Amino acid sequence: MPHENIWSLLAKKLSGDATDSELTELEQLLRANPELHYSVQPLTDLWQAANFADETLGQEAFERHLQRMEELGIVYSSPEPDHSGPPASGKRRKAFLQAAAIAAPLLVLVMLAGRALFPTQTSGKPLLAAASKQPAPIREISTRNGSKTSLLLPDGTKVWLNAGSKLIYDSSFDKSLREVSLSGEGYFDVVKNKQKPFIIHASKINIKVLGTEFDVKSYPSDKTTEASLIRGSIEVTFNDQPSKKVILKPNEKIVVDNFKFENHLAQTVEDPKSKNTVAEIPKEAAVHNLTYQDKTGDIIETSWVENKLVFQNESFEEIARKLERWYGVTIQFENEKLKTDHLTGSFTNETIRQALDAMKFTESFGYSIDNNNNIKIY
Repeated sequence: MPHENIWSLLAKKLSGDATDSELTELEQLLRANPELHYSVQPLTDLWQAANFADETLGQEAFERHLQRMEELGIVYSSPEPDHSGPPASGKRRKAFLQAAAIAAPLLVLVMLAGRALFPTQTSGKPLLAAASKQPAPIREISTRNGSKTSLLLPDGTKVWLNAGSKLIYDSSFDKSLREVSLSGEGYFDVVKNKQKPFIIHASKINIKVLGTEFDVKSYPSDKTTEASLIRGSIEVTFNDQPSKKVILKPNEKIVVDNFKFENHLAQTVEDPKSKNTVAEIPKEAAVHNLTYQDKTGDIIETSWVENKLVFQNESFEEIARKLERWYGVTIQFENEKLKTDHLTGSFTNETIRQALDAMKFTESFGYSIDNNNNIKIY
């Protein structure tokens, strides 16, 4: 029953008919059922894409969708025409939304098969490195603060997106290259294909793999960009120094200082664990081993994938950014000295109040939270 209610509330939200209480109920249901973000996000994207510049394209896409529903045995009865209502284009968009909400499981299955339900039009140049006379349609998956999602790319690669993240690729994906752009944090389990390398473009680095499992963290507001390798190997190159590259091995991560990274000379680093004993990296980058939680042995860099917020000996300022993304809140320090204090903690199902109260056992501070989830630390 809660799942059915989500589709009804989502339809009302996207059509602009939802009340404030219904919007609040939808948000609470999505928080309680995070696995549904994978279904909700495509529906939202499709609704936004339904505002076609060419009305004919929108109608054709809707009719193709109804045909697929019929082929899979999903019955959809269109409402009787109402000549006293809004213009015909508005009716078709609402009919499209109703069908999409009814067929949410169908949409997920079709996406898993890597089939495009609708042609999307985009103006301007493609965001990825693909040269063509006609820009390829862009596919964008994003998450807000306080939410996470997972998806399956057309090649079968699994991706988990952390809060406040965005993944972008276009229709040329998996034709010659498998290429995506990431802002935020994503965990990738890449299907192996030697003929088609998988490339991730982040703010300061590019990552090239054939088939492996790793995490990339590249938030614009963070001080560092990181890539953490779990399995296989990855090649990391630097946007400002494309001739320099680093090959990571399992249990290693590379950390790049976002604010100091410029065109400086590279340094030579001896890596006793590597078969290639010499690697060149810029001064603003460093290779470290992954960090393990003292009590549980969990890998801190990837604990978020298992719905765990873990930090170990990190500054309060860094922790505050993680709390903002995790809980969808904003945090302001009234006592600037607290920013540099270091704390350790691990949270799973705790509320933001419970998390802050637990942190107060090891750090002396106070806090207040208003009705808009604005938090002041003092």
